Amino acid sequence: MIKLLKYDWKRSNDGILSTLAILIILEAALSITGFIRDWEDAIVLSFSIFGYVLALILLFIHCCRTYDSNIKSFSRRLIPLHPIHGIGAIIILSWIILLLVTIIALIHITIYLNFSDASWSEWHKIVQFKHGGLFGMAVAGLWAYTSIMIAILASITVARSFRMKRSAWIGIVFFFAVQSLFAWFNSLLFDANQAPLGIISMDTSSVEPGAVSFASSLNTDYLFGPFLLEVALNAGFLLLTIYLLNKKVEV
Repeated sequence: MIKLLKYDWKRSNDGILSTLAILIILEAALSITGFIRDWEDAIVLSFSIFGYVLALILLFIHCCRTYDSNIKSFSRRLIPLHPIHGIGAIIILSWIILLLVTIIALIHITIYLNFSDASWSEWHKIVQFKHGGLFGMAVAGLWAYTSIMIAILASITVARSFRMKRSAWIGIVFFFAVQSLFAWFNSLLFDANQAPLGIISMDTSSVEPGAVSFASSLNTDYLFGPFLLEVALNAGFLLLTIYLLNKKVEV
C-alpha cells in the first residue's frame, strides 16, 4: 500500500503542490489587502475559509481522478496486490491533502489574528470548545470525510463497470440513490436529533447570543445506532468496490 501511495504521490505531487502554492499566495494577498484597506476581520476570515474549502474540494476531486485513472490503467491492474491496497492508498492520499490544507489554514489564521485587531479571546467567546469538543469535532470530521471518499470511490468503480458512453451518470445516480436510501433508513430507525454532529453536541443556550459551544457528547445511542449503520454502509461500499475491481471493471 505504501509503495502505491508513493507512486500516486509522485504522479500527483506537481498538481497538489502547485494548487497549495497558489492557495498560499492568494490567501496572503487577501490578508495583506485586508490590512491595507482596513477590512473587517470577519470578511477576511470568511473569504479565507471559503478559499481553503474550495482548494480542498479541488484536491479531493484530484484524488478521485487519480483513482479513476488507476483502475483504467492496464499496467496498474497487473500489479499482484489485493485491490484494498489501491483503495487504501487513495484514502491515505486524501488524508494527506486534508492535513496539508488544515496545517496551512491554522498557520495562516494564527498569523492573521496575531497581526489584526482581533484576539483569540474574542473568537473564543464566539466559538467555544468544552470537554474534548475540539478533538471530537476533528474525529467526526475525519470520519465524515473518509466516508464520503469511500462512497465516491465505490460510485466511480460502479460507473467503470459499464462499457458505454456517459457511464459516469450511472455512478452519480448510484451515489445519490444509496445516500438517499441510507438517510431515509437511518431516520426510520434512529432519532438523528439526539446527536447532531455524531459524537459532538452543539449548545447555544449556555453562551452569549450569537455564540455557540461544542462539547464531546459520547452518546452511546449514536455509537451503537447510526454509527454502526454507517460502518456497515462503508464496509458494503468497500466489499462492492473490491468485487468489481476483481471481476467487473472494464480496462
